[in-house]
Amino acid sequence: MRVGDRYELLGRLGQGGMGTVWHAHDELLRRDVAIKEVLLPSELGEAERRERHARTIREARSAARLSHPGVVTVHDVIEYEGRPWIVMELVAAPSLQSVIDAEGPLQPQRVAGLGRQMVAALRAAHAAGIVHRDIKPSNVLVADGDRVVITDFGIAALEGDATLTGTGVLIGSPAYIAPERARGAHAGPAADLWSLGATLYAAVEGRSPFERSGPVSTIAAILAEEAPQPRNAGPLTPVLAGLLRRDPADRTTAAEAERLLAAAAEGTLPDVAAWTVPVAAPRPEPPTARVPVAPVPAASRRPALVVLASALAGALVVAAFGAVWLLGRHSGASAPVAASSSATRSGDTGGARSGSTGSDAQSGGQDSRPDSGQSSGKDSGQDSGSAPTGGPASAPVAPFPRDWSTRTEDGFTVSVPSSWSRRSDGDNVFYQDSTTRYLLQISTTPWDADPETQARGVGHNVAGSFRGYREDSVTPVTYLGVPAADLEFAYDRSTGTERVKDRFFRIGDRAFAIYFRMPAGEWPDSRRYLDPIFNGFHPG
Repeated sequence: MRVGDRYELLGRLGQGGMGTVWHAHDELLRRDVAIKEVLLPSELGEAERRERHARTIREARSAARLSHPGVVTVHDVIEYEGRPWIVMELVAAPSLQSVIDAEGPLQPQRVAGLGRQMVAALRAAHAAGIVHRDIKPSNVLVADGDRVVITDFGIAALEGDATLTGTGVLIGSPAYIAPERARGAHAGPAADLWSLGATLYAAVEGRSPFERSGPVSTIAAILAEEAPQPRNAGPLTPVLAGLLRRDPADRTTAAEAERLLAAAAEGTLPDVAAWTVPVAAPRPEPPTARVPVAPVPAASRRPALVVLASALAGALVVAAFGAVWLLGRHSGASAPVAASSSATRSGDTGGARSGSTGSDAQSGGQDSRPDSGQSSGKDSGQDSGSAPTGGPASAPVAPFPRDWSTRTEDGFTVSVPSSWSRRSDGDNVFYQDSTTRYLLQISTTPWDADPETQARGVGHNVAGSFRGYREDSVTPVTYLGVPAADLEFAYDRSTGTERVKDRFFRIGDRAFAIYFRMPAGEWPDSRRYLDPIFNGFHPG
């Protein structure tokens, strides 16, 4: 069979969600090529099919602008028999999926080497304004010497172009789709990084972290479940956690992922002390001190992912080859609204840093209400340290609110609003309001420095990781009759500017850190929460 009076089809190379790939011979230039026959699901109407064809042709032409050794070159795009055909460089190599199927889970160092090449290719595409949108093991070719080439940029989106796809059309493989794409939200380069994380996870563990029995349950898992902690990832663990953060604004960047993968490829555990923190290259330390930050056990490093509800309202229709998903209208807005605050945020997370700064997590479960007016048991002369920046430390302490409750944990009790949900993760316990961005985290991760040194060390360590980190200060205080230190700072999230107070102190040989975050615009009202929290905390 000849396509476009020029390309002779020699045999089928493979078939996937968006069509069939053929081995063909270009009779004009006398070279073998790969041709993708783009097929669309029968569920699409005629107008949608025309729009999708136009988009495919436009995007294939944009992909042809890419020139990178890690990207399959697009030579041509033609229309034949009423559908697009994309002519590409023929790479005689198995896909990463085929390698996994044949060999089982791969060694972390090897996967890190493959991932580093994938990141380099994606960085080149993103720099050209092109988003792949379907990174998965079957779209990654592994040539001799483990040379990686990413294929199938035919469904890529030129960032900033107006979309021709009808509302509700979601393209890609469900087990590797980023949460923002599954919700029908805007998907930029960060969506490719999520898919990269899922692909590397599959390479080292043998399957996608969110693969379930069917497409609906798979999408539901992406929207509502944590990625299982990998068993075989070793030095890849931090980069997998960073890439699989739910909030695209806080996901590990391509540059940082490349750095971490380079270290992991050498068999070195990257210098990231947590699952939850995309630590940038260290900035020069101030000349006044070198700040040691205690290492954090691996148990506290797992990312806490946001539980998102009501995200699959509407119909999910499996298309021709299971790769085009038609999502009906969501009830209300297109994004889920059950949890308005993110858990795995680079700007929020700092469980990696021997203390609580920022390991934001969505909580689940709640305890009963207590008797009202519970006494905190603190000395009246003790500084609660809960005044906002610049506020008087001696301001009167607010009474224990009627709608708060005492939560008893392993090693401490604390007072929190009764409506806040709870979750624990290793050495960290999280309480969060489901309707606001307020978050309380209490960490018992060990650290050895004095509180002020620890606070400064944590601030130094997270400054390069929290987006727009600023207005930081460290204030020595007395808390529960012992020396303590408050780290305060502001930073930017996709939802707006946040302010944080993170208190470090030791009771005997036990280290604690109490982290509280709320929107910066509401910080003048912070004592309403900080006073009862600090007054209601008791070790033991």
